[in-house]
Amino acid sequence: MRARSSPPRIATETLSRRTLLEWLAAVLGLTSELLLACGTTAAGGPDAARGRDGSASDRGARDAAGAYPFAPGAGGGGIFDGWGERTVDPQDLAAILASWRLRVDGLVEQPRSLGFAELVADLPRQDQLTDFHCVEGWSVYDVPWTGVRLSDLLATVKPLASASHVTFHTIGGKYNESLPLAVAREPRSLLGYGVAGATLPLPHGFPLRVVVPRLLGYKNAKYVERLELSDRPSHGFWVAAGYPYDGEVPPSRLREGKY
Repeated sequence: MRARSSPPRIATETLSRRTLLEWLAAVLGLTSELLLACGTTAAGGPDAARGRDGSASDRGARDAAGAYPFAPGAGGGGIFDGWGERTVDPQDLAAILASWRLRVDGLVEQPRSLGFAELVADLPRQDQLTDFHCVEGWSVYDVPWTGVRLSDLLATVKPLASASHVTFHTIGGKYNESLPLAVAREPRSLLGYGVAGATLPLPHGFPLRVVVPRLLGYKNAKYVERLELSDRPSHGFWVAAGYPYDGEVPPSRLREGKY
């Protein structure tokens, strides 16, 4: 896949508490077509390419997106054109999202549980324009992410001195990932909830995905529902399948200022 080089505009709006219920109603209204699109798994390695063909589910998501300031759907600027995707196994995501909350626990002084609106409203927002790199050798340049810094969220739970790693538990539990706490605290390590002016499309990880631009895509876990702090690393799905735990992008692929 040819990497894109023209930077899309960073979003200027975010989701408000008032529109969250409207958003959920739109998601629930997309029914089985959207769920099937979300649950499809492409062949090949992590983040393997699956073309967007203008299917009914994609059109429905775009139509539903139009009415909201920070809209559900495929986003703007063609950012997802040709972006390969790997999803969790098929499941009833609409039902899960209706009661979704993010838990942060483990080796912390003050465990937390936050709904999506709380996460957006209570923590500082971070916009950043960084690159995304797949282990298969392709990249997407200038992705306009919106989210919260992991360091800001972790500071609110007060990790214990014994905590050295964080495990990202995902909806369905299959594609969990783990990072050293020091990497999670880097300034550009995010929990992303938006990209290119919209919430993350379901195939790309809504409600939250990990964004660590200097790590390969398989380390950027999608569908995050829990952060567990511990004193040891956890080998997630792709690491257990033989990919390196560190998952660092080769220096020759990194662009100055974009990781």
